[in-house]
Amino acid sequence: MGKMVKWAPPFRGEDVEMPDYELIRLERDGAIGRIVLNSPEKRNPLGYKRLLEIAMAAKQFELEDEIKVIIIKGDGPSFCSGYDISPVEPAPNLPENGYINLKRDMLWESYNNEHLRVFYTLWDLQKPVIAQIQGYCLAGGSELAAFCDIRVVAEDAQIGWPVGRHWSPGNIQYMPWMVGMTKAKFYMLTNQPMDGTEAFRSGWASAVVPAEDLEAETEKIARTVSLTDTQLAMLTKRSLNRQHEIMGFRTGIANGTDLLALAELRSSLTGASYYSSESEDEFASRAARDGLKAALTWRDQQYDMEYRTSDRAREGRDDTADSEAEAIAKS
Repeated sequence: MGKMVKWAPPFRGEDVEMPDYELIRLERDGAIGRIVLNSPEKRNPLGYKRLLEIAMAAKQFELEDEIKVIIIKGDGPSFCSGYDISPVEPAPNLPENGYINLKRDMLWESYNNEHLRVFYTLWDLQKPVIAQIQGYCLAGGSELAAFCDIRVVAEDAQIGWPVGRHWSPGNIQYMPWMVGMTKAKFYMLTNQPMDGTEAFRSGWASAVVPAEDLEAETEKIARTVSLTDTQLAMLTKRSLNRQHEIMGFRTGIANGTDLLALAELRSSLTGASYYSSESEDEFASRAARDGLKAALTWRDQQYDMEYRTSDRAREGRDDTADSEAEAIAKS
């Protein structure tokens, strides 16, 4: 049985049953509500269902008067290894024939729209949201964190979009707003990761701390935020977000999504690969034939930079992947 909560207007206090969650865990600690991604054995990958659960949990905490601030964190050595790019089942209630070609895009178009709605749920939420980041924070994980209000990172965290080595991240080009155009182009064109220290230096992270202090420091920041009146915090967050939006934040991301939709239309009409990329065709072929880990290793072997976390971050764990290829392959 899910938790019964009182919904705010326009529902006028109507009792609504909230769901039980399978892919996240909710924790309450005084004024702090935590949304915990709880698949540490896979480094907490994002999928369609987990994203929807995150959005529902955030809205649930928004309705609980005692919760003043929300922390999103990942169980285990990593925050989030990115999207689960292993084969997926079609989304429910989608037609086999229509605007979405389920066999070709594997939810890509519908997923683009749905995961943006989840991220904007955090962006528009009336309460502040803090991302607590350790280990890998890759691809979709970095997108999830980017739409939080505060990002607290461990010094040896690895933040980046390695999938850009064979796909375009066109629909989530938030980086210019966070680190400026010069650094955004550098990181997105080289697909080079940032560690926690560089993420803070570039402006992506709000604070950087030693890995062993991450939990305590994140909680300390959350306690400080919770001292501000909820209505005042809401107005402050909203007014700051509006400055971004006036400068074109939402419009830019929407245009990126439209570009991907056009790419999918071309793919459907011509039978060409999604981006007509030889590397993407080869990657897909190798993944199908040899497995995801082998495909990632092939993709990354030509680069002289690799996504790694420190030995200390992996110490004493069964999950000892030391590269992005191994990390994501576990998802």
